[in-house]
Amino acid sequence: MIDKFYRENYKILGGPGCGKTTKLLEILSNYFKGGLQPDQTLMIGFARATVENLRDRAVEKKLLTEKQAESIKTIHKFCLDSIGKHNILNSSAKTEFKKKFSSDPDKWFMLNDPKYDKKDDEPAMWSEQEDKKLAIYYDIVNKAHHFYGSEYCSFYRYGKFKDELDKVKTYFKESNIDSYKNVHTAQLIYFYNHLAKFKNDNGFVDFDDMLLKALKPNIEFPSYKVVLVDEVQDLSRLEWQVISKIRRKTEEIYLVGDDDQAIYGWKGSDVSIFQKWRCKKHNITKLEKTYRLPGKIYDLALKIRDEIGNRMGNEFKCEKRDNNDEGSINDISDVDELEDTIKVDSDVIFCARAKVLCRPYADFLKRKGFIFLEKHNDNKGKGFQSSFPEKIQKIINDWKILKEGGYIAGINYFEMVSFIKPEFIKNKKKTALSNKDTTMQELLSDELFTHEELTDKFYLNADKGKEWHEIFYFDTTRIVSSSKPKALFNDRADFNDYLYRCWKQNESLKTKIILSTIHGVKGREADIVVVNVDWGFSLNAYEKGNKKVEDEEVRVCYVAVTRTKNDLFLLEIPHNRSKPFPLLKHHDKL
Repeated sequence: MIDKFYRENYKILGGPGCGKTTKLLEILSNYFKGGLQPDQTLMIGFARATVENLRDRAVEKKLLTEKQAESIKTIHKFCLDSIGKHNILNSSAKTEFKKKFSSDPDKWFMLNDPKYDKKDDEPAMWSEQEDKKLAIYYDIVNKAHHFYGSEYCSFYRYGKFKDELDKVKTYFKESNIDSYKNVHTAQLIYFYNHLAKFKNDNGFVDFDDMLLKALKPNIEFPSYKVVLVDEVQDLSRLEWQVISKIRRKTEEIYLVGDDDQAIYGWKGSDVSIFQKWRCKKHNITKLEKTYRLPGKIYDLALKIRDEIGNRMGNEFKCEKRDNNDEGSINDISDVDELEDTIKVDSDVIFCARAKVLCRPYADFLKRKGFIFLEKHNDNKGKGFQSSFPEKIQKIINDWKILKEGGYIAGINYFEMVSFIKPEFIKNKKKTALSNKDTTMQELLSDELFTHEELTDKFYLNADKGKEWHEIFYFDTTRIVSSSKPKALFNDRADFNDYLYRCWKQNESLKTKIILSTIHGVKGREADIVVVNVDWGFSLNAYEKGNKKVEDEEVRVCYVAVTRTKNDLFLLEIPHNRSKPFPLLKHHDKL
């Protein structure tokens, strides 16, 4: 096989649950059987979750060792490895930039008035309005990168960059996103120049810079025999440019995706590139059977999908219907109707079009005392985080070890102390433990201590017969404030009560309950899926008649219902401001 490589493009098309990842790994396996070596291949995924799934599956099937599986990367990681070591522009670096930018009124006043004259009175302070505008500017510059690719994104090419930013702003204004209505191109350019200089002076790169720098002519990509790219329908123009550069030094490339599930247009993804990517007809593989969807869900999914205007036309049959599995579709008006359906060990996805619309789910799960995983988007790559924080789990487990006569590391006790109630620290010496002086050096290490030793040397006054909820008082970061008026927990007591109820129901602290936006659960599946049919502000954009936006919202709806392996629940909470998505509200009439 390895002597028969040609410059060929291949497409693998498959609907939800049709086995696209399985097919991709099968192709890789066949190449390995033909003599191809792992270092002659490259596997790339759109998102971190996609990559993790590919790695796990490749190791499970013994195609790759765990070490070899690390070569499966996101596009951003591939580019970062290509450009060499850089400092990532994380949240702290952004804060540093903001401080420098906001310290000079000659800089930041430009955000409000491009015609600012230094002779005029200078504003006295940096306001919350400037804070928000800075975030919007950063967001819109990133979107310009992805919408229009690398050739338009150098601030040295002012004219072209200005034109393309104007296009991006127009797009978002037409999409009815309020944040972008009062953004001025001159201010954007001004901000972009200062940000670019800050990054250059300090050696920082953000996620877009990883791609932009990798596309420079002086950066050479390795050569590969075979490249496989998963979830390509979600790639932006900028990301496609990276794929094209990889392609130049590749013998065969496989593009795996489903254009009906392209839902990241708002981030700059361009599904039309995948649709138009040149490929010989005999090099296109269509996976023609879904193994996930039961009969009723399958029927609803196809009715929704047929509302998409621009699609490649990938068709598939329903395997479960052949086995008399029809599943169920249920309309509910209150999450509490799920009282007898959702259990502590249920495999369930709760999802909604926007994060704020997940609130009823969180309230329900909190009342039930159920642990759940919630999607977080941050620079640390944590993804889904447990409502029972990992740090708290560790402290509770450490206390259990002490209760049973075991040892814990000094540093672990040091972490534990801040959560122990004051009455359980001798002589109220808690503050002493925070001072990293010579008397506490033993605690700042992995040296092991028993309960007795901690009592004798480090002020612990809690009888080891006590349970964790009696001596610890954990705090929550989700505090009620003007910016978070609907925090999940009202106060620390409320939070601790929730933790205790979770603990009593599930001491393993494991859960398969997921709470997320629809975008966050793409690529996942569950026995039970609950979808909030309220579409929020996104319905406004849908109803404006922009076919591109309309198609994307239909795709989002399609992705939501096709996560379902058994039972689908459509939640419509009756209230005056409800904006149900038509294809879900009237699903029985489609």
